Amino acid sequence: MKEATAEFEAWRASVPLNAIDVPSVRSNGYAFQVETDHRAVGLGLRIVEVPIRFGERGSGASKPGLRAQFESALVP
Repeated sequence: MKEATAEFEAWRASVPLNAIDVPSVRSNGYAFQVETDHRAVGLGLRIVEVPIRFGERGSGASKPGLRAQFESALVP
């Protein structure tokens, strides 16, 4: 997987989300996606990326700051 913090994720209805134990997830924000993906892979589930194209940012700044990047790196 190239992008662990994609803005959109879809899960098959057949995926047992209770096996991922979402209530015990300790992180939030972008790290939440990293942690749940890590758990899914640990359960043998397959993650498939679907490429999308983003237009150039017209204004503003990227939301994931250094703190979010650091938190994502530390989540097991």
